[in-house]
Amino acid sequence: MFGKRGIGVAFGSLALLGTCLGWAAPAAGAHAHPHAHPHAPVTCQGQENTTYSPGLTLTPQQVRIRGAASYTCSDRPGHTVAATSVSNGMSPSGTCLGLHTPSGHEVVRYGDGSVSEIDYPAGHADRALGFSTVRLKGTVVAGRDKGADVERYIDLAPGGGLPVGCLTPEGVQQAGGVVQLRIVP
Repeated sequence: MFGKRGIGVAFGSLALLGTCLGWAAPAAGAHAHPHAHPHAPVTCQGQENTTYSPGLTLTPQQVRIRGAASYTCSDRPGHTVAATSVSNGMSPSGTCLGLHTPSGHEVVRYGDGSVSEIDYPAGHADRALGFSTVRLKGTVVAGRDKGADVERYIDLAPGGGLPVGCLTPEGVQQAGGVVQLRIVP
């Protein structure tokens, strides 16, 4: 019914809608302070590019996962801050059909200078129509919101041309899509 492009457009539209409904531009003169509301949940949404090494094939193998994300985050209505993150993880048995119990570590750098380091001990990944949805739960282990619970959702479209990329010796080496992060103190 939908091609890969149509599904990608749908995910992009949902991301844009969430951005429009969830965040407003900061008021003139608003000052971003890393601890302005220390007990407010932080919600972030953005784009992520993910690489796999070795590439995903049909043969289960240990796979290193590296992600680079850019977020727009909010800890209260009308207050946004840009953020970037780098995540490193692994799946003990990754294939084109899915990532078995992915785990990892993410470092989020907020535009106001604060940093959150997050550990994700284990997650869950599903694949449908060539798209992967990865759900990770973890804890902020250092920096801003230390001790807070974290949920991270990534919807990825393969960049290596499924199913053909899965059949090559190199496999699918990259994917991109939307990412959501929620930090709850």
